[in-house]
Amino acid sequence: MPPKIDNSREEAAEREVGATTISSRLKRWVVLAFLFTLLSVPLIQMGIEYSAREWPRCFDIFRVIPNAANAFAESTSLASGVSAVNESFKRDFKNYEKALEEESFLMRHALPTAQYLALRYLGLGNEKVYPGRGGWLFYRPDVDYVAGPGFLDPAELRHRPKSANPLPALIRFRDDLAARGIRLILLPVPVKPLIDPEYLSGSAPREAFQNRSFGDFLAELKKNGIEFVDASQAMRDEKQSSGRPQFLKTDSHWTPPAMEYVASQVAKKIQVASSSKAKWSRSDPIAIRNHGDLVAMLRLSDPAAIFPLEEATISPVVGSDGTGWFPDPSAEILLLGDSFTNIYSLHDLGWGTGAGLAEHISLALQKPLDRIAVNAGGATTTRQTLARSPERLEGKKIVIYEFAMRDLASGDWKVLPLPEAKPLVEKPNLAKTVLVGTIKDITRPPQPGSVPYKDLIVCIHLTDIEGGSPAEGLVFLHGMKNNIPTAATSLNPGDRIRVQSVPWISVEDKYGAINRKELTGPAAELEDIFWSEEIPEAEQ
Repeated sequence: MPPKIDNSREEAAEREVGATTISSRLKRWVVLAFLFTLLSVPLIQMGIEYSAREWPRCFDIFRVIPNAANAFAESTSLASGVSAVNESFKRDFKNYEKALEEESFLMRHALPTAQYLALRYLGLGNEKVYPGRGGWLFYRPDVDYVAGPGFLDPAELRHRPKSANPLPALIRFRDDLAARGIRLILLPVPVKPLIDPEYLSGSAPREAFQNRSFGDFLAELKKNGIEFVDASQAMRDEKQSSGRPQFLKTDSHWTPPAMEYVASQVAKKIQVASSSKAKWSRSDPIAIRNHGDLVAMLRLSDPAAIFPLEEATISPVVGSDGTGWFPDPSAEILLLGDSFTNIYSLHDLGWGTGAGLAEHISLALQKPLDRIAVNAGGATTTRQTLARSPERLEGKKIVIYEFAMRDLASGDWKVLPLPEAKPLVEKPNLAKTVLVGTIKDITRPPQPGSVPYKDLIVCIHLTDIEGGSPAEGLVFLHGMKNNIPTAATSLNPGDRIRVQSVPWISVEDKYGAINRKELTGPAAELEDIFWSEEIPEAEQ
């Protein structure tokens, strides 16, 4: 027989709960405390913005309506209009939420201290950085690449964009270069957990780690006749012979010796005759001390209290006259790369200059090199930069394409055909130009500290430009400097702006290597591209 239910106990409990009384005064205090908790943060935020004479960011939500209306008006059918409105809402709501989070005084002032305490006493990182053993730090996308699903797994590709598969883009790139008589050599650079896994966890096996699709990826490269350098094996060989880690302790990039050894392996792969007379040599070693990019991404209130400065010794490359190495646009070899190419070349990355991958390949070959390298741009931006300036391929015989291996799983590998180089009829006008137009679209910087780079360039699609020549174009400008978003975050689609600009080509040597967040779709193919040093304000 089923057990009898003691209804008396239930009835007693119900009577006791029902008899619970709260005084009117206590009720008021509870309601006031709840309202204070709910409203204090946004009210204080609005007060801070008002005192700074800024438009309260919370009211930006009303901009989604005209943006959606414009998207619908530009559509050619009801179905495409509904889809465009949906995409407009999704994009604007996401940007709105991100802007509120990034501009929050609570985030700026409380997070660094909270993160410091969590790391120091609990050993906790954040959503981008994992603490390892002995003060080592690891970039989460690197760990995800190793531990995640195969990047060529059909089931994985089905629910990702078409541009997630790197093979079509690489095959088309090889074909376009081959049509010009140019040889392509790929250089996928391994990430830290692949080479130094023992510093991530004591239980990590010391044998080779790798994404489960990488073997299939190499097999497809061989099948399609695409050459590559196995940098993973090269770095493991160097580690075994030297006994040294191949990555910086608090940074996501390789050490100078690891980079130099891979450069020597690339030179062996190329196998081109060098000049009998040495063009380049090593200068005296230079010790650089700094905190790595992963320390910056932790956004600690006092990073030096946990992480001492890390030291790396670089070997700058100089010419026979003692001048520093420089890229040569007339060279027969072009290196496309990302921050692994720039880490010891670009001053802004904090690890010295004149001693990067291009410099050491040039040293090993004793031949000049041309270089296009954009931080975080390995999957798309470097190829996009080359597609905008196909004349860079004039006289080239070899293109080396370096990219971080993590991009195979998380990069945007859209197919970018290489157009024919256009003859230069006359020298482009590099004078300053005032552009007055309407923002059709604008990219947004990531949350500060969420990427390994402290500076970022954003892109504006400017339309209805006064004068009509050009009628529309792209404007690059600073979106984040030293991990602080610029006033560009206050600009929105629909704003009318007046911007002082110069052609991008006139400043590309200075700013071209900085991490750049570009637009996607047809706007990315616009040929009129400008740079603005100043951040414009929306006209009222």
